[in-house]
Formats: sequence, C-alpha cells, structure tokens
Amino acid sequence: MKAEIVTAQVGHIISISDHVRDADRQEFWAATYSSPAEVMVRGLRISDKAWTGLIDDVPVCMFGVASAGLLGGVGRPWMVGTDHLDRHALLFLKRCRKVVAGMLALFPILENYVDCRNVRAIQWLKWLGFEMHEVTTVGVLSVPFIRFEMRR
Repeated sequence: MKAEIVTAQVGHIISISDHVRDADRQEFWAATYSSPAEVMVRGLRISDKAWTGLIDDVPVCMFGVASAGLLGGVGRPWMVGTDHLDRHALLFLKRCRKVVAGMLALFPILENYVDCRNVRAIQWLKWLGFEMHEVTTVGVLSVPFIRFEMRR
C-alpha cells in the first residue's frame, strides 16, 4: 500500500465525506451543527495549510491548521478522518509527527478542542505529543470537549 500526504483540494471532499468516522460526525454536529463536508469546505477556506491523506490514491482524511487570531501566534489544527484511515492508521502515524512539526513552524502554539467521546482522536493526539487540559462544554449542544495543546 502507498500512503502519501498531498495538498488538500476541494475535489477530495466528496470522497472523504462518504466515509467519515461516526465520532467525527458527532463531534462536528455537537460543535457547530455542521456536516463533515461543511467542516472541510470551511477548513480549506480558513486554513493557512491543509492536506489530504491518501492511501493508494484514495483520500482517507483531510486536515489543516488555521490561525486562531489576528496576531498569528496560535494555530488551530483540525482533522476529518474516515473509517479507511482507521484501518490503515499505522501508515499515517509515521508521517504525522512531521506534519505537526510543520504546523509548529507556522505557529508556536497549536491548540483546539476535541469531543470527549472521540476516543480515537484523543488517543491519536496524545500519541502525537499534544497535552490534554481542562474539559469544558463547547458548541451548540454544550457537549464536553477537552482542550489540547502543543508548544514549539
């Protein structure tokens, strides 16, 4: 199997949205009443950098980092994953730290929130080296989310 990370494109969205993990769908809905496609369109529009993970040329995830404010010191990493990604996670784990290092080159601080029910995403973030912080209610449904952070 061939795994690669390429610059994200609008054309990847349909392929990814048809296979998004249930936990990701629930997280997007709880936070903003958004579908995975809406999250990816918004992510592409606001991100400083965005990528798509491919396995054998098939999009299995989209992720990026967007500035959290006008001063530009904090980046908000985001990701939309598919069931296909979960089946081939080891192929991407080796590449992920390099991408996070690239995000840290853009922003000295990376932080965002993840739905506490999204266990797979929390495990992934911890493996990448993100610190988990306080739990707070987030979004339109006031669901518990945990703040994660990494500093350069």
